[in-house]
Amino acid sequence: MAGILTFVIGSISIWPILFSDSSGTQSLDATLKPYRAETISHYALPLTAPVGTFPMGGPVCTSEQQAWLATYGVRFQRDYLVEVRNTASSGSSIALTNFHGAGDSSNTSGSAVIVECDVTGEAGIVTEPARLVLSSGEGAFFDKTIHGATGQGQPNAPLAYNLRPGETGQIVLSIMSAKDFTGALAVAAAVGGDQVDVNIEGSTGTLLQIPGAMSPRTILVTVQDGGLKCNVFANVSAQIQDCTVEALFQTGQ
Repeated sequence: MAGILTFVIGSISIWPILFSDSSGTQSLDATLKPYRAETISHYALPLTAPVGTFPMGGPVCTSEQQAWLATYGVRFQRDYLVEVRNTASSGSSIALTNFHGAGDSSNTSGSAVIVECDVTGEAGIVTEPARLVLSSGEGAFFDKTIHGATGQGQPNAPLAYNLRPGETGQIVLSIMSAKDFTGALAVAAAVGGDQVDVNIEGSTGTLLQIPGAMSPRTILVTVQDGGLKCNVFANVSAQIQDCTVEALFQTGQ
């Protein structure tokens, strides 16, 4: 009898060891890092900014132009690299869906647009980023309208990821908002019937501070060819087909 009891106790004690590394929502390791922060910067520039005083430069964004943008606008990090990993060695995949903002939004003090400043001229989009518009209340998605005419009529695809045990993934995410936002980037993680919202840790904690800018999917002002250039991205919600910097900023004066 003693031999049988010893076997039973041994079986009970070894069971958690065999299955302790099975995949679960606690197996998710997710981090948030600035993407191309040294080459591209973004500013929320109020429509009341005196763009007539913007210093002229060369083919790329100069230090003088960056100083002007910092004086009249608010610099923020728009593009991030999200790294996710399933730390388990066995079990099911972790399903990641609904990348979203978890925090507070407030109305901006005035209308602003996003200005992109590229200091190298060679930092164009190297991969298709997912987009997250925090003020919309919707999850991150792949915006098919950035492909122009070829993307028209195609439905946007929600950002989702399945992580097998031991697997690592990377996602480029552009974060914008029409209202000032303070909070965290969160994701819904599910394994089987277990689902939780997880705040993604960044290099400075979970806090994100994104200034509000109007029409983040429609208008982007870039520092290009020595000055400011207004660009319109065609999509079903766009109310204009083209724009100029002079006309755009006159609307706020």
